[in-house]
Amino acid sequence: MGDRYFATYVQDLEQDPFDAIDFVERLAWRITGTTENINATILKSKFEDEIASLQMLSEQFQSKINTVEAQVSREKQEYLSVLQSQQDRNATVLEKLKQLDGTMQVVSTKVVHLGDQLEGVHAPRARAYETLQLMKHFDEFLADQPLSSAIFTDPDQLLESAEMIQKLYSVSQELAKDKFLNVQLRIAHKYEEIEGLMIEEFVKAHQNGDRRKMKDVAVILSEFKRYSACLDAFVEHMQYGAFRSTDVFCDVLALCEKTYPMLEEIFPNPQQVMAKLILNLFQGKLKDAVHMKLEDVNGDSEVYLTSLYELYMKTQKLVGSLRKFTSDSEFLPILSRSVFGSYLNTYVVNERAHITEQCSSILQRFYESKGHQKKQFTGLQELKRGIQARLLTVENYGGETFLSEEVAINILQEFKNAFMRCNAMAEKKDSPKFTEQLFDLMLKYLYKDHVEYAIELALSCIQLSESKTEAPGYFFPVVQQTAAITHLFVKQFDDSIMPLVEGTIVENSCVSKRDSTLQQVEGLIDAGIERQLNSLVSYVRYVLQNEQKRADFKPEIPTSHISCTTACSTVVRFVARQVDLIRDSVDGENLDCILSDFGDRLYNVILVQIRSFTYNTTGALLLMYDINEYRKCVEKWGMKSAIKKFDTLKSLTNLLIVEPNNLAEASSSLGDIDRSMINSFIQLRGDCKSVRAYMPFL
Repeated sequence: MGDRYFATYVQDLEQDPFDAIDFVERLAWRITGTTENINATILKSKFEDEIASLQMLSEQFQSKINTVEAQVSREKQEYLSVLQSQQDRNATVLEKLKQLDGTMQVVSTKVVHLGDQLEGVHAPRARAYETLQLMKHFDEFLADQPLSSAIFTDPDQLLESAEMIQKLYSVSQELAKDKFLNVQLRIAHKYEEIEGLMIEEFVKAHQNGDRRKMKDVAVILSEFKRYSACLDAFVEHMQYGAFRSTDVFCDVLALCEKTYPMLEEIFPNPQQVMAKLILNLFQGKLKDAVHMKLEDVNGDSEVYLTSLYELYMKTQKLVGSLRKFTSDSEFLPILSRSVFGSYLNTYVVNERAHITEQCSSILQRFYESKGHQKKQFTGLQELKRGIQARLLTVENYGGETFLSEEVAINILQEFKNAFMRCNAMAEKKDSPKFTEQLFDLMLKYLYKDHVEYAIELALSCIQLSESKTEAPGYFFPVVQQTAAITHLFVKQFDDSIMPLVEGTIVENSCVSKRDSTLQQVEGLIDAGIERQLNSLVSYVRYVLQNEQKRADFKPEIPTSHISCTTACSTVVRFVARQVDLIRDSVDGENLDCILSDFGDRLYNVILVQIRSFTYNTTGALLLMYDINEYRKCVEKWGMKSAIKKFDTLKSLTNLLIVEPNNLAEASSSLGDIDRSMINSFIQLRGDCKSVRAYMPFL
């Protein structure tokens, strides 16, 4: 019972965390049990007993703690003693290691020195031995007896005999011929015999795929005279069956990539052998393929130049891929020039002739398809003088503009190809100058012979004298097509020409020629638009003058049915058609400028026509209807300046309608209109004389 009670103590005291109040509560519960009536004296006595027990328990645990601490202290001292002993032993070992390292260094130095001494002794002995063997074999050749040594009679010692005969041959060539001619001949004969056997051995090993044997033979054979012939045979043998596809460039690259690892494994000088293989391929298969391809198409300049460019670019790509096999940066470019040299020498002449022929043919086919025979014009100055002429007989081509974006695209494409070929194949020092020459041809065929010619032709078709028939708007489609072609031209100049001439001596010249050409075209276009607008307005003037009568605006009998005049309807329909044509042909600021100019001219013609009549009230209403129609027509253009002019005209026309006593008030409301214009309109009234009482300043 006491042990269980003691164990309970231990459990209570070892609670984590320990709570003294809780411990006392549990202790009191164990002392009193379930008794509700607690005797304080007995409880005090019990607590004193429990405290005494706890004191005894504390003393017991303290005794155990002291014993354990003493044991730990002894073990610590023993561990420290052992650790100190081990440290002392380790220090001793480290010291011995240092001594051993020093001893090893001394021994190593002595060993190296001894090796050098042994080498110094062995090398002369080895050379002396080799010299002795060489002298013995030389004596064998010197004696007038058949060779008997195993090195020359045993077929299995071919490599050794090759090394020896090569040395003997080198030595014999240094001797005087008058004394040692016979031995020289015998050695040379044996040299050629063994050389032939070595070549045969190399070929045999090659056929058997024995690269180890090929390497052994090649190392020795590289000192022989016919080593180059052996390499030639090897190079030719490597090409057997290598060209099976239709692309010789791919076959050449594949063969080189396949062969080079073998060369590194076999030959002591793999780059030399690789250079011989590449040289053979370029001068053989590649050159033959290029010659055959270009000979087949020599009669067609376009196919010839295209094929030459493609073959040349494939060769340059091949050259770039083969650079890793050679350390000579000039070797491959020289080979490339050897293949294409004769073709590149005549390239510039052929290109110029081709581009001239192609562009001339494109233009000729175009004009023949239109059934047109080209005319001769003397330029812008002659056109300006023609504009000043009062009468000019014009030819009508049925609306044909003689401009073709397709023709322009074809010409530009021909020159794009030419510039591309020029950049690749022309000599670098000649490329800028030839580029400028090609650019001159482009300007000639695209602009002078096509665009400018079409503009001048369109100009000649515009009637200069008073138009009595509806003026055709042939010129505006020319403007549209010229703008489209010029856009293509400028883009090609930036993309194809500028990169070739930028930073060269011809850059400024090419830019100047471009700008002057575009300015020339712009001048022609401006002259044509001016002349076309004059023609349109001339027809409007003719319609108004011939279809409108004085009686139209001074009807004798008032009518309730009032509408715009026939002349007005004709003019509005005509103007609407022409504006639609202008809109289809021009856009942006150019469109605004043309419509603004056309609006001003139309306003002036109508204003002059209005001021040539006098109006009664009914006639003034008819005029108001006309002006409303003109304004509706102009309003569709979206030009505020033109709309404002016709609004002003409408306000002025209102002065022809108002009652005489209201004229002063109506006039004063037009404060932003010139007074002289107001007065001139009032004077168009049929009752002008009677209204002077209301308008004394008239």
